[in-house]
Amino acid sequence: MLSIIRKLLKRSSFASKINISCKKIVHTVFPPDSLEYARLCFDIYEQYPPHVLYTFPEKHKIFKDALKAYSAVSVEDEASGLHTDPNRVLNFFQLIMAANKLPEGDYIELGSHRGFSSRVINRFMDSSQTLYLLDTFEGFDERDINIEKTKHDTQWTAGSFAPTTVDRVGLYVGDGSFPNNLKIIKGWFPESFKGLENISWRFVHIDFDLYDPIKSALRTLWGPLLPGGVMLIHDYGSYGFPGARKAVDEFCEEIGLLPIELSDRWSSAVIRKPLRDFSLKM
Repeated sequence: MLSIIRKLLKRSSFASKINISCKKIVHTVFPPDSLEYARLCFDIYEQYPPHVLYTFPEKHKIFKDALKAYSAVSVEDEASGLHTDPNRVLNFFQLIMAANKLPEGDYIELGSHRGFSSRVINRFMDSSQTLYLLDTFEGFDERDINIEKTKHDTQWTAGSFAPTTVDRVGLYVGDGSFPNNLKIIKGWFPESFKGLENISWRFVHIDFDLYDPIKSALRTLWGPLLPGGVMLIHDYGSYGFPGARKAVDEFCEEIGLLPIELSDRWSSAVIRKPLRDFSLKM
C-alpha cells in the first residue's frame, strides 16, 4: 500500500517539481554522466537536501563548493574514496554552523593528514576565529601503535598513512594560499598541544584513528570546550579502527553523557557540551 501511495505522489505535479529541483542540486555537484553521480543515484531522490540549502542560496553555495572539493580528491590521494561520503560534509556543515553561534572561541582538528576535512572546516567556520591543525604529518607514532596492540589485534604500524608536510596542507586548505586564520602544529599529541591550554574552543574535530590519542584528546579538550561546544570524533563506526569507539565510549562513561552516532560512511560520533550543569528534581 505504501509503495502505491509513493508512486501516486511521484506522479503529482508538486512532487515532480521537487524531484526536478533535487536533481538540479545533485547535478550541480556531480554531472549526470560522472561515476560519482551514478554512485549517488541509488535512491537519492527519496531524501531531499536539508531545507536550509534551498532556502538560503549563499549557504547552498558554500556547501556545494566544499562538497565538490572534498569529492574531487582522487583515490590515489585518499584510498577510502572521499566521493563516497557526502554525508560527512553535511555533518560538518550543520555542526559547524551551530558552533558558529557560540561565544567567541577557536576551532581545532586533531589528526589532519593531508587537510581534506580541514579544508571543509575552514570553509564553514567563522573566519574571524582561528583554526588549529595538529598532526605528526608522518603517520602513526610508534608509542600509540604499541598501546593499540594492547587493546586489539591491529595491522596498523608506525608510519601508516602517506606522509605530507605543513606547507602542503596549508596551501591545500587555502586553495593555493596559506589562510591567515590557520595555524598548523607538527608533532606528537599531547606534546603538540603545549601552549594551547588556555584557548576556548567552539568546535573540536578528532581524527586520530587510534585509542590512546583519541582518549587523550577527549580528556584534554573537554575542559576548555565552550558550553554548547561541539566535539566530533571520526571513525566511531569504523571496524578498521575499533579503538576509536572504545575511547569515546569510555570517555562518555566518565563524563556521564552519551555520544550520538552519525550517518557518514565511517560513522562519526558527536558530543555537545551542556550549557550548564543541572540535575532533575522530581
